[in-house]
Amino acid sequence: MSFIELARNRFSCRSFSEQEVEPEKLLQILEAGRIAPTAVNGQPVIIKVLQSPEALKKIRGITRMAYNAPVVLMVCYDENKVYSPTTYMDDFKSGIMDSSIVATSMMMQATELGLGTLWARGFSAAHIEHEFGFPENIKLACLLDIGYADPVNGVPSPRHDLRKPLNEFAEKL
Repeated sequence: MSFIELARNRFSCRSFSEQEVEPEKLLQILEAGRIAPTAVNGQPVIIKVLQSPEALKKIRGITRMAYNAPVVLMVCYDENKVYSPTTYMDDFKSGIMDSSIVATSMMMQATELGLGTLWARGFSAAHIEHEFGFPENIKLACLLDIGYADPVNGVPSPRHDLRKPLNEFAEKL
């Protein structure tokens, strides 16, 4: 499958089967995130893997955004390690961007392996950070739910294929 086909096939899965994710597949997904680009290769991203019944129960009790996936990755970043340029007047910090790049790489790898994913951010990150005892410098960017799509309900939303035309997406200057 070409990358463009892979990108078109990936969708936000909101219903997962009970089938476990094989350890070797999870390792491949994590490796895809580990080698993903980050600003100045600072690698501030930290992945917290929620797989145990206790950890999954805890996250599901805090947010519905776990969607009963058998694996939930907390995509986090260390505020002390993010890129923050000082050569121009801008308050940019790379944490969210780096985390999004890493999450996207992991989503695409999971899709290639036949798994469903959901990039989720409908929750209070500060509340989850507190409940899981994060140090102050570690920030939660998003959750990445991973598992096998439920064969009946784990389907793309009706909006999945709605895309604006390329000439409205990319503008020549």
